[in-house]
Amino acid sequence: MPFRGLDDDRLRGGEPRIDLSRLRHAMGGTLTWLALAFVSAVAFMFVTVRIGRVTGEQVGVLLNRLTGDLEVIEQSGVRIYCGLTSKFHVLDKTLQTLTMTGGSRGDSLKVKTVDGSDVYVDLKIQYRLDPSMADIVVTTSGLGDAFKEKWARNYCRSVCRNHLGELTTEQFYDATAREVKVLAAKKDLNELLNEFGITIDSIVIPQRPQFYAEYEEMIKKKKLADQEVLEEQSKALAAQQRQKTSIVSATNETNVAVERFTGEMEQLTIKAKAEAQKIRKEGDAYYDRISIGAEATFYQKKKDAEGILALKKAEAEGIEALREALSGEGGRNMVKLEYARKLKNVAISGQPFMIEGRTARFQHTAAPASVGRAVPKQPTPQAAGGAK
Repeated sequence: MPFRGLDDDRLRGGEPRIDLSRLRHAMGGTLTWLALAFVSAVAFMFVTVRIGRVTGEQVGVLLNRLTGDLEVIEQSGVRIYCGLTSKFHVLDKTLQTLTMTGGSRGDSLKVKTVDGSDVYVDLKIQYRLDPSMADIVVTTSGLGDAFKEKWARNYCRSVCRNHLGELTTEQFYDATAREVKVLAAKKDLNELLNEFGITIDSIVIPQRPQFYAEYEEMIKKKKLADQEVLEEQSKALAAQQRQKTSIVSATNETNVAVERFTGEMEQLTIKAKAEAQKIRKEGDAYYDRISIGAEATFYQKKKDAEGILALKKAEAEGIEALREALSGEGGRNMVKLEYARKLKNVAISGQPFMIEGRTARFQHTAAPASVGRAVPKQPTPQAAGGAK
């Protein structure tokens, strides 16, 4: 259909004309529809588009209304989702503190001991939510802070009551016994609550447990009696300590005296040993000196004796040789020689008698003795005969 805002003359080849009234009518209807469409789109977006914010202390949970699926958003930031099909919630993941105090008229935990007494115990419990299990927390306890009441408070009171109820009234005054039961309760609670996304960090009893007034009075009396006993024990212990100190002091003095005496004896022993060593060395030196001198003298005497023996032996051998030599013809010749030596300077005067040209006899005549020489004695006939 041709545009009604143009004049019919244009269709017939004439000059075109614009019908402004018709144009304004047509444009006004279109803008109205466009405005309505824009407003509808904005309204739809306002109704359906949602913006969820997750801080560093929170964990987000996005619920799909159509399928029922849960998406855990642990990272902080902004999440855009459709409000018609999804629902967004945040849970607090910081460390939570559950305080139960006030005594018998407050929120303290009432515990029945094994011996039948009622004890009021103040509890301070710190716990936190596991961000990775936020979907389980929402599924089991619902949205918001319902998990704090359902899991943390109720379970903690029940489990702590069971464990602390195993103590006697007197044991409640023992902090170590209470701590053992508290640690056991913490362990059991974590075993029960971890599967639901809750972790117990600590359980503390901040104040002394409270008892009935009558029992408190009995406890005070018992404390006074125990204090008196402790004082007496302290006195006895002090006396024992003084006794031990005296014994130790006496023992130390004895040990010092013994050590001093032992040191003196050791010094005397060392001195005596040194003196004995000195005397022994001097004796050894004297012995060596005397022994060496005696050996030298003995050696010298031995050599002298050997020399004398050799000399005398040689003399004896010479005498023996001489004896052997003189026992024969040589001996007689020696005698003759010795006579000849004796008669060498003797002057003999006499007169020989010749018979047939041979001297038969010689007659000696008296004559003066040789000057400066003694006249030898005439040999006997036996000697003369031996000399021939």
